[in-house]
Parts: sequence; C-alpha cells; structure tokens
Amino acid sequence: MALLDEATPGLYISQAGQDLPKTSPLNENFKRLVSETLEKWHIQGVSVAVVDGDDTWAEGYGTASSPDVPVRPSTLFYSGSTTKAFTAAAASLLVDDEENYPNIKWKTPLNQIIPGDFVLPDEYATSHVTLEDALSHRSGLAGHELSLGRLGTVRDVVLNLRHFKMSQEIRSAWQYNNAMYIAVSHMIEVATGEWLGDFLQKHIWAPLNMNSTFFSLDDARKYAASAGNDTTLAVPYGWDEEKFEMAEVPYCEGVLSGAGAVISNVLDYSKYIRSVMRQSGPLSKEGYAAMLEPRSFCPPMLPQLKNQILYTLGWMTSTYQGEFVMFHPGGLEGMTATMILFPEREWGVLVFCNADGPGRETLAWHLIDEMLKVPQEDRLDLYDLAQKRLTQKREHNCTARERLYPSIPSPARPLSLPLEGYAGTYTHPAHPDLIISVTSEAEPWLHVEVTGSLRSTLALRHVSGDYFLAEVSLYMLRRDPSAIVKAEFQVNAEGKVAWFGAAIDFDYMPDTLIWFARSS
Repeated sequence: MALLDEATPGLYISQAGQDLPKTSPLNENFKRLVSETLEKWHIQGVSVAVVDGDDTWAEGYGTASSPDVPVRPSTLFYSGSTTKAFTAAAASLLVDDEENYPNIKWKTPLNQIIPGDFVLPDEYATSHVTLEDALSHRSGLAGHELSLGRLGTVRDVVLNLRHFKMSQEIRSAWQYNNAMYIAVSHMIEVATGEWLGDFLQKHIWAPLNMNSTFFSLDDARKYAASAGNDTTLAVPYGWDEEKFEMAEVPYCEGVLSGAGAVISNVLDYSKYIRSVMRQSGPLSKEGYAAMLEPRSFCPPMLPQLKNQILYTLGWMTSTYQGEFVMFHPGGLEGMTATMILFPEREWGVLVFCNADGPGRETLAWHLIDEMLKVPQEDRLDLYDLAQKRLTQKREHNCTARERLYPSIPSPARPLSLPLEGYAGTYTHPAHPDLIISVTSEAEPWLHVEVTGSLRSTLALRHVSGDYFLAEVSLYMLRRDPSAIVKAEFQVNAEGKVAWFGAAIDFDYMPDTLIWFARSS
C-alpha cells in the first residue's frame, strides 16, 4: 500500500500497489469547483473521497474550525443518518447468529425481543412491527422529529413511542422515522448486553481497520486531542442570514444512537463502502443481500434520479444513467454527509462537510457525472434548482394564512385573553417542554422555545380567536421557517389557558395537532 504524505491536504491510497496509478478525479478543475461551491452554498469546509476499485483518492478543502484549521482527509465529521447503514449491518449479524440469537430474524416483531419497552399507540402495530419494518421506515408511525430533542436515554426514546399517533397502517407507506432506528439500537443493546458503539467497534469497524470512527462525541474529542495536528474534529457551522456571515453552532448532543451518532472521516468510510461494494467485509453474503433487498418505496428526493427510489435496510437504491446506485445522505445541524455507490463499477464517492444544506451533493454528483461521462447538457445545476425551490417555498409560506384558515371571519375575532395569558410552560409525555413567552417588540407576538437539545423555536402569529399560525424554525440561524402550521390554544371554564396544540409533525401529519398541557 502506497501513501502520500498525510500532512498534505491530499491523500492517495493504492491497495494494489500499481506502478502507474489512475488519474485522480480530485484534480485542479475539481478544486476550482469546490472553491465556487463553498462560497455559493456557504460551506466552511468539506472532505471528499473517491473509491475506484483498489484505489482511493481523498482531499480536504476549506476550514475545519476557525480561524485557520484546514480540513484534511483525516478530519472527523458527524456523518448523520449514514449511521443507519451500520445499525442495519449490526442487526444482520444478530440475524445470522442463530446459536446466540435464535429469536432474532428480520420478520421478528420488535415487541417480542424488547417486550414492555416497544409499545406503539396501536395494539396491532405493537405486536406486528418487525425488525425489517423498523429499518425500512414502514412502521406506520410518523417521524415526530421534535421529540428527539427531549433529554433522556435510548430506552426513554423507545418508551416514548406509545405516546405518539399512528399516521398510517403498518407497511402501507414510507415515513422516515429516526426513533425506529433508535429502537433497533436499544434492541441490539438488550440482546447483546453491549453498548451499540462497542458492538460496532468490535464486529464492524475493527475488522475493517476503521480506527478513526466513533459513536460518541466524547470519544471523538479525546481521539482528536491525542492524534496531533493531522486529525481534528470539525466544528459545525451555519450561515447567519441576518449578519451575512458564518457562525459556529453547538454540536448536536441529543439521543442519536442508531439513527445518527457516528463520527468518522472519509478515509474510514472508504474502507466501509469498498467492503459493501465487494461484499467482502464482516457481514455474511446473506447479510449483504438483505441490505440490498427493497422493502419500501421512497418519494422523489434527488432530482437526478428519475426512476423510483427504494429503501432497503439503511440504504436507498435506484438507477442513474442506466446504472444501479445505492446511497444514503445524513445531516445534523451544522454537519452533513453523503455516500453514493455504484457497486457494479466498484466506484463510490463520499462527501462530508460542516454546514447545513445540499451543497455537498453538487460535488458528489459532479464526480459521478465525470465518471459516467454524462454530457454537460444532461447535468443538473443543483444550486439553481435549490434557489428555485427556496423561492417556491417562500411563495407557499406567504399563502399559509389563506390555505390553513380559509374561512376566518372579517374582521377576525379577538383573543380570549391578553397576550400574557398564553405565556407559560407546556408539557407532553414524550416531547420536550415548550416555554411560551411574549416578545418585547413594538408589535408583541408569542415566542415558543422548544427545550432540550434541538434548539428549535416557534413564532406564533395571531389569526382569529385563539387560533394562530406557527412558524416552525428547526435551525438556529435560518431566516426562513422550516414550515408554517396550524396552532391553537384551549381555554378552560375558569378562563385560563389549559392546552396548546400545534401541527409540529408537518411532514406526515400536517393537519394533526399535537397537544401540550399547561403546567405553569
């Protein structure tokens, strides 16, 4: 194996030891594209790797942390939901091990493995949602993403599932659900008696020599502190639209477990995706086959992919330019990642960056189009497309009042109480507490802080009576709300506010209010 100087920004690894290595796709033209992309998409830094058979090319660009720590191929990033591929792989090891885990199969209901803990709002779903249902997002349970900010343990997340609402019959629709992956991680820990991070290290990462991959922020920090200048932990950033500058945001430290906890670099991930493409790693042939078996239909999500996207177990699959492709994106606030594989070519690309948004996809798909020699006229301008979608979203948000409340009287009915009467703390058995306060602006409005680890907020704008529009902001620095939804207060017979409801699970239940009881 030949290595170039790892202290330089670039790194080339040839596992075959060829005398005449292939030409790196991470060339000067690509470097110029990276520079343009970082500026246009407001990305602080990015690490890229391309796997081509026995060869790996990797480069770092931009800044891992201000003011001048550069990104290198060894730089550590949260890899977000690419974690799901590892969780599914860990589950496959248990499915294969009939001697130690004879009761764990893909079609085994989770309630049979972790009875008492895994309870859904519906009795039938509780007894029938299987391991593969949970791993393919077809449980019938909506995402309830804001609930993941509630402080607690992995088991607490699973116990909270009983307090939500089913939005579909099981196996009838694909609904992305991080909590289901956390439930699978809890199942693995109960069955093995090991923390999932230790199980992954022992059975997947160590066999692949993935020595820079971690399952906790503390472990990643300790490793980076002891590894010297070559390995750093990237800092998450967001674009402050008001100040028009990059700003550091806190690391996400909520319960991520099997859904988004992995911290790694593109060099380690290169080893993993090569093993997936060659089916040569720690999984059995049956395990790899299970990873590729379609379980559910995904909605359109990547504009490049015109054909149906399928969800397997922790992976998505489709075709591009007539070629089979498997992939999975990942993202936390201030950190995003993507991995895209063409197994029949033994070719894959990894892009990790410390910024929100789809900017990394511009780089990944450029490299793919170059590899496949896609004509320029057939390539998509993802930045232009993103700007058009942003404009459409803003236009959609401008019509929220008319769409959500088409029959309000004119003039609108006044509030039942002075604005201060709605302020207070509101609780839910599974969601984080909401703290509602009155702003001190010239035209006061109600501000909702979602407590816990996600740092989300709601801005309540009065419509009529005790009905409001709630502008949901999932990110600290974005000016545009993630969604505008219905919200409502209920006043009791004593003339005091007793309940607050908002359609915060807007992806899958846009017309369903989640109710919080006022506690103070």
